[in-house]
Amino acid sequence: MDVIIDVKRHSYDELLVLEDIKVHVREGEIVAVIGPSGCGKSTLLGIVGGILKASEGSVFLDGKPPADCLNPLTFIFQDFALLPWRTVAQNVGLPLEHHRLPSGQRNARIADALARTGLTDFAGALPKQLSGGMKQRVGIARALVVKPAVLLMDEPLSALDAQTRDLLMEDFLDLLLRERIAGIYVTHNFQEALRLADRVVVLSRRPGRIKEVVSIPIPQRERTDKAAVITLADLGNKLWSLIRDEASVADREVIHE
Repeated sequence: MDVIIDVKRHSYDELLVLEDIKVHVREGEIVAVIGPSGCGKSTLLGIVGGILKASEGSVFLDGKPPADCLNPLTFIFQDFALLPWRTVAQNVGLPLEHHRLPSGQRNARIADALARTGLTDFAGALPKQLSGGMKQRVGIARALVVKPAVLLMDEPLSALDAQTRDLLMEDFLDLLLRERIAGIYVTHNFQEALRLADRVVVLSRRPGRIKEVVSIPIPQRERTDKAAVITLADLGNKLWSLIRDEASVADREVIHE
């Protein structure tokens, strides 16, 4: 399933936050969105996911979701947002409570999501018993349990320490490539964008407009090779050069993301 984004503008009262955002995310493609603080990255993700309605413009889903898909668009947030009184399996199964599924199908979906995220042995644990990385795995499993066609990811690794983030990022990438799920990944972290994305959309400071779309010519599975290091470093420098001056100014503005 493709996502065709055409947000002509979005405002909060008189404050213009986004303008002229046109992006076509193809099935199985991962597109990262970066930009200065307050440029509207999370607002854009909210519009794509239907949490917000664009002041002017549209988001169109092209194609059919998988036959077993319950929610075509599903979010993974920075905040784990786990219910502390529920076990891991019960947290993962939460989105299924809005669907009338036989108990056997519901349990099978939960077991499958736990297996795909390496959580099978932790099904009965409570969130307080888990590390930050494991909690985010639960958040990922909760998103996967509905078999989405598109994942909308709002800095899902930023709350983790560097070591945990790097380890989880590799598992997360392997999952995305294996499932061929389209993804929109909002991040401040250039390394995450360069490791995960097929393309990086660079937004200007508010109002967020597309400054450039940077394609990454190296397949994700080859980006840890020594031959890729120089190319990725050059791309990282390019991304930084595109937002460096605006980032300093935006850091002193009120954030609307």
